[in-house]
Amino acid sequence: MEADGVVEGFLKSLEMHGLKFNRLIGDGDSSVTKRLHEIQPYGPNFYIKKIECCNHLLRNYITKLTTLARNSKYPLRVRKFILKNIFRFRSDVTKAANHWRHLNGLTISQKMKGIRKDLSNGPFHRLGDHTNCETYFCDSKTNERNLVPEAVGGGIMSEIQNCVSRLIVNAESLLENKDNNICEQFNSLINKHVAGKRINFSSRGNYNTRVEAAVVSFNSKQFLRKLHKKMTNNFSPGKFGKKYLKNHNRIVGNTKRRRALFPETRKFKKTRTDNGPDEDYGLAEPLVDEISPEMFEEKKNQFLVSLKNSNIDEIESNTRDQTNSEAWYRERRLRLTASRFGQICKMRSTTSCKNTVYNILYASEAQSKSLQYGRDMEDIARKEAQKIIGEQIQAIGLIVDPIISYLAASPDGLVGSNAVVEIKCPFVAQNTVSAVDAVEKKLLQYCSLINNKVVLKHDHAYFFQIMGQLHISQREICYFIVYTSNWIHVEKIQYDNHFWETKMAKPLQTFYLECLLPELIDPQFPKRLLKSDIREPVRIQNSIKNQEKKRRYKHIIYIKF
Repeated sequence: MEADGVVEGFLKSLEMHGLKFNRLIGDGDSSVTKRLHEIQPYGPNFYIKKIECCNHLLRNYITKLTTLARNSKYPLRVRKFILKNIFRFRSDVTKAANHWRHLNGLTISQKMKGIRKDLSNGPFHRLGDHTNCETYFCDSKTNERNLVPEAVGGGIMSEIQNCVSRLIVNAESLLENKDNNICEQFNSLINKHVAGKRINFSSRGNYNTRVEAAVVSFNSKQFLRKLHKKMTNNFSPGKFGKKYLKNHNRIVGNTKRRRALFPETRKFKKTRTDNGPDEDYGLAEPLVDEISPEMFEEKKNQFLVSLKNSNIDEIESNTRDQTNSEAWYRERRLRLTASRFGQICKMRSTTSCKNTVYNILYASEAQSKSLQYGRDMEDIARKEAQKIIGEQIQAIGLIVDPIISYLAASPDGLVGSNAVVEIKCPFVAQNTVSAVDAVEKKLLQYCSLINNKVVLKHDHAYFFQIMGQLHISQREICYFIVYTSNWIHVEKIQYDNHFWETKMAKPLQTFYLECLLPELIDPQFPKRLLKSDIREPVRIQNSIKNQEKKRRYKHIIYIKF
């Protein structure tokens, strides 16, 4: 209901206010943002950015720290200190945000870099280590106990840093300092009266009645019977009423005995499979094409010409902040980026393209602990790699292929005039002692050991990604870096033009022109939010039908013989 209400507000913003909203202030719930990405209220080229509510960010941070401090496996002294100073951890965040928010003469990128540094240092400062504190942040007390070594040794420091990582990711939202309090208050009032998420305890006698009912139900196990007797002046509930009450008592009794006998038994939820809509009803009816084939081809050609005429140098310079840049999201959405090349090039002829198109155009950005770990470690990995390579790694934005304008790549950096850098920080291998150890333990699925040397597999999606980056950037070398806090591995990979021409060029062209481009110029999914509405090329439809015919034929032969 919440998502539908917000989407309707965006859809009617032009009609009611003459405005297009390019910002959404929300909490951690991603369903609203996901729905906006799917609906695209202002068209596919208009990006709506989400700003996280500051109150939700800070409350979530404090809640996680409190839960962490109550875990008895960590050092007691550190846990007591955290609980005693829990709101000071929060004030460290607000102090850093206020400082950088009101600092003049700096760009947004510079402010975000500064606040992220202070957010990372915040827990160290609060636990007594002031080595990296800025002068505005603290006065470096000399008599304060330093609990950081104890926290690091006890393992709680890394968990605290994980709690801080969400604040670091949402540093821009902290700078914006927006909240959705008025919406929360309004929803609270509504839900009191419709009993959605709140109980209206302000009604007369409501709370006392609920407590008394719970007591009677728990003590007598006959709440419904007592209620019926009272309401009907001690009349019998009748044959069917008695049968229902008897069955209810039997179920309650069996449940109590089962829980007493098997207290550790866990219930696992059955996995539910979505088979889509009923083929004979409702939204299963296919959409009717609203534009003629001639008009469709004309729009495709116009779109490709507009990509060809784009200023690729300007796009690159405007997207150097990458995930912090609206232009980066907008421009890469119009193209195939190198991170998708492996998935697309390895698709079978019988694989539907609908899920892939949906993930590229409509799916929300993935969030996981491993992805966040990779983001947190990338800057450290870059600094360590510079020492090994011996050259500076330059920041780079979105690179658009100068010839094939619908292909693009975002390497993690450039080295000199002939090399790119791709960095991977595997969360699963963070406790291994070396790259060889990680491969032997099968924690680096994308690498193999050849003559006791770690090498990237040529059939893995990362190799396709690197070949794409080199082709698009017109460079010859990629420094493939795998980094953990215990070790770093650097592999020098040469561009293979034969690999590009034979395994990548044709599949990428076919997928973009036949699968992605039709949905870009004439979106079908936002009309009913059904993946099945996304166009499937005739080539893939025929392959799927032929595969199904072969499967049925084999099944018939098997039954016959």
